[in-house]
Amino acid sequence: MSAKPAVLFVDDEERIVKLLKIMFRNTYDVYTAQSGQDALAILETREIKVIVSDQRMPNMTGIELLSQVRERWPDTVRILLTGYSDLVAIIGAVNEGEVFRFVSKPWDQNELRAIVAEAIETQQKPEEVETEICEVDTDPQFSIASKLLTIDGVHADRQEVVEMFTKDYHVHSAATIREALEIIQQEQIGVIVTNTEVEGIDVSEMLARVSEIDPAITVVALTSNPDSDMIIKLINRGRIYRFAIKPLSPNVFRLAVNTAMREHHRRLADPRLMRNRIQRKAGEDGDVSIFEDFVNSLSRFTVVN
Repeated sequence: MSAKPAVLFVDDEERIVKLLKIMFRNTYDVYTAQSGQDALAILETREIKVIVSDQRMPNMTGIELLSQVRERWPDTVRILLTGYSDLVAIIGAVNEGEVFRFVSKPWDQNELRAIVAEAIETQQKPEEVETEICEVDTDPQFSIASKLLTIDGVHADRQEVVEMFTKDYHVHSAATIREALEIIQQEQIGVIVTNTEVEGIDVSEMLARVSEIDPAITVVALTSNPDSDMIIKLINRGRIYRFAIKPLSPNVFRLAVNTAMREHHRRLADPRLMRNRIQRKAGEDGDVSIFEDFVNSLSRFTVVN
């Protein structure tokens, strides 16, 4: 049995899968397929760590394939590879395929290698997971009760989210990035529901910092003016988990947020992420706070002092 992690590349063009195999064969145990059905057949017989699929393929699109992979093999990290900025497909990549990254054709080889390597690292978990979770659960100084934060400069839109979820979660709201950062520092936030722009500022960079400091947090992004490039940036940089278009459909949106909260708790099953939260809590009175770190990193985007 190969000691290398297994990666599956799916594209209906033979020359592309051959090129990808050449690129990655020295690092990973590489499998290739030229259709969604062939890819599923491989997944049924091999433990695949990462799947990278093209979007536009006959009979089964990349999103359709990755959606099935998410349902049947949820631990396999999913990456979408496409040369088309199809808005519907990109939204589907987030909401149906739960893609880890979106990669545009023609790809940059170094960038693609880095994304696959990061996906492999994300998929791999420590062997002692169950033991460490037990140790965390018994820590009397820490609670895994997580809260919801809605960020929107429009009061009515912010209040709509608060009223929708106030019976289910402890909901915090912020009208500005400054308020949001203060709440993230002080509270155990599980899900962030945010407009894609706050105070005229693209929130992708803020969400990237949130992901770096507390990767257990999941994000649902909202906008009334969806744009392909914006959503791709939110996927790749902001690490969003779900995307919704205003005006919101209450039932669909409620399902998206509840699913995001379940994903947040699933992430907390990784003891590394749980330990991260405990360390943050223990270090609240340190010389450099999480809030100050945020402020410094975001100073070029907005004035929060």
